[in-house]
Amino acid sequence: MMASRHTLRLLVVGVWSALGAVIAAAQGQQAASVRGSVRDSLGYPVVGAQVVVIGSPIRGETDERGEFLVSQVTGGRISVAIRRIGFRPDSVTIAVGVGQTQSVELVLHRIALDLQPVVILGRSNLLGPIAGFYDRRARGNGRFITRADIQRQNPVNLTDILRLIPGVRVESRELRKVLRFRGSECSPLTWLDGAPLYAGSYDFDALDPRAYEGIEIYLGATGVPMQFLGNRSALNSCGTVVLWSREGQRTPPRRKSGDLSAAALIARLVEQQTVFTVSQVDVAALPDSATLARPAYPDSLFELGVGGRVVAEFVVSAEGEVQMDTFGVVTSSHVAFEEAVRRAIATQRYAPARREGRAVQQLVQQPFVFVPDSAVVRKRARP
Repeated sequence: MMASRHTLRLLVVGVWSALGAVIAAAQGQQAASVRGSVRDSLGYPVVGAQVVVIGSPIRGETDERGEFLVSQVTGGRISVAIRRIGFRPDSVTIAVGVGQTQSVELVLHRIALDLQPVVILGRSNLLGPIAGFYDRRARGNGRFITRADIQRQNPVNLTDILRLIPGVRVESRELRKVLRFRGSECSPLTWLDGAPLYAGSYDFDALDPRAYEGIEIYLGATGVPMQFLGNRSALNSCGTVVLWSREGQRTPPRRKSGDLSAAALIARLVEQQTVFTVSQVDVAALPDSATLARPAYPDSLFELGVGGRVVAEFVVSAEGEVQMDTFGVVTSSHVAFEEAVRRAIATQRYAPARREGRAVQQLVQQPFVFVPDSAVVRKRARP
């Protein structure tokens, strides 16, 4: 009996000792975290950089601000590697306290870009009808409402912003909202995307205000541009409204939770050699100058005289088409510039890359530089 009690006592002590060792080990292995930011040599955040804790399965990726967070890291000295196509890879060794979050800042140095930047010089690069809109706005005749104005006001209905213009009143006629201008009881002549709407009054609340790229308002017959006089110029005595609808915004398909980001997808395709980088092809993909993408300078940034830069990334197919589901941003100075590039690049055609005599898919990284008009800069510099 005594031997049995002694054995039981030793067993209990052994269990407690083992449990204490497990608790101590767990406390010693308490998870830590690493929070960091990755920028290029110009100071722009690098988006989509792959972050790896060396010697572990822990992975991360920088977001649109160039920031990342990796958790469940064992405390102590660890090495973190950063990789991004188009940049020289880098790594850093840091000491992470047990149960703490360590911050780190990294700079990646870009490998030279093969494509020359597309320069957007204020409004001078605009093409199509909207170019005329901004040209007439610069001359000062009439009243002009830009997409930036609509976004700033955030009206529920278009007439909510139109009624703020002096000399304009909004009336309800047969369940429609119509406009009347100062001293007039007739409907203004309305144009939509360059075509006159002669058939009755236009319902200005028929569409979402965000459907319009720009709006021109001429309160009387004087000052109306010749192209908007129409065949029934007498109607211009009631005033003229010119509406420019917004081009449908092209956005990539929404990714499901757990899906790869565009940057991670491209990295995998390059690793699998279904997509090639410029250094892996014999003849690189080149943009067709006849369809050269010219993004529209965002209104809000143009009016402030703010310049910027975007490096866009996407795959060009063997047929020379931009694969928009791979579109992403490598670096950017402002999200508004990104959206302008995204909308424009979908129309760009390329001479496809060639490898071993056949057309292949290639990763393209195209820089865009936005430079405000000198007139805008001088205007803002005046006291």
